[in-house]
Amino acid sequence: MSYLQIFALLGAFLIPFILLWLICYGLEAYALYTLAKNNGQEDKAILAFIPYINRGLYAYFAGDQVMFGTPVPTIASAAIMGLLPLLGGFIGGIVNYICIVVIIIVSFYNYKAVYSKMSSVSDSTLFGVLAAVISLCRVIFIFLHRNDILVEDGEIVE
Repeated sequence: MSYLQIFALLGAFLIPFILLWLICYGLEAYALYTLAKNNGQEDKAILAFIPYINRGLYAYFAGDQVMFGTPVPTIASAAIMGLLPLLGGFIGGIVNYICIVVIIIVSFYNYKAVYSKMSSVSDSTLFGVLAAVISLCRVIFIFLHRNDILVEDGEIVE
């Protein structure tokens, strides 16, 4: 088997996964865009289509939070979700694994906060865990709830 045949075989194997990734990315970007537009954030809605920056949109919807007893401002959790994957990928090694763990923890808190603001969600902790660990669940869930209005303590968030 020549190198060209191996390369063609790998390409044929990867095409369905690349198509699935593109479809999921498009659905999530559209859902975040619609969610931002419906919640009065027209100026920030376009950020949903920019890779890595759209993770910061989740943090923006979540707002300021308390993680492990420490108050974390929105900008810090947005930076962690947006920039830490790039930093961990460039440095590599054990730092990459530490970055992955930190990203999963911060993602859980952000997704849980966003899902708790959606009025039609019954258990935000379960959906937060699923969204932080299994990204396909996040895409499906945010797409199904793209028309929700975020509510915080009975008041509409704008």
